[in-house]
Amino acid sequence: MEQLLTFIGSNPLLSGAFAVVLAALIATESARLIRKWKELDTQAAILLMNRQEPLILDASNSSDFAKAHILGAEHMPPSKLEAGNKRLMKSLDRPILLYCKNGQVSPQMATRMSKLGFSDVNVLKGGLVQWMADNQPVTRGKTTGKKSGKNPDSKKKKTKQKQTEATKKQQLESASDTSPDGPASID
Repeated sequence: MEQLLTFIGSNPLLSGAFAVVLAALIATESARLIRKWKELDTQAAILLMNRQEPLILDASNSSDFAKAHILGAEHMPPSKLEAGNKRLMKSLDRPILLYCKNGQVSPQMATRMSKLGFSDVNVLKGGLVQWMADNQPVTRGKTTGKKSGKNPDSKKKKTKQKQTEATKKQQLESASDTSPDGPASID
């Protein structure tokens, strides 16, 4: 104990920095223990999605949401979160999976949702950046979580397939037109 007091007296700057870091660590851990929402890693979020079918909310801005989001997610920026949001308030007892681009906005929004009365709020740790780093699937475009049933690429594929079939047909016709007896044979 005497050596500790001697060290503190000899190194006041180092001792003060240690005390500040220790106080910050205690404060963040105690805040984590008393908050009313949970932070989930990617695997735990997938389990939640598979077992309980949560309402998935993306708190990113509009352009980030359009670039990429989790399949089935609804765009819910912090400005749209309010007590009068009737559609959202119908989901008070439903599990919520909340995320943003990099995990900075969603914890604050989770606290607000807990104060509004949501009972099961979960935040994706690391946000969409971590989700994508863990090689999980995302979708692009401005969807609201509802499946439209239409695949925009299927029309392009059908058109290309028709063009290919027409080209093959023309090649066969032109080959049969070169000889009165049909296509030439090589002996």
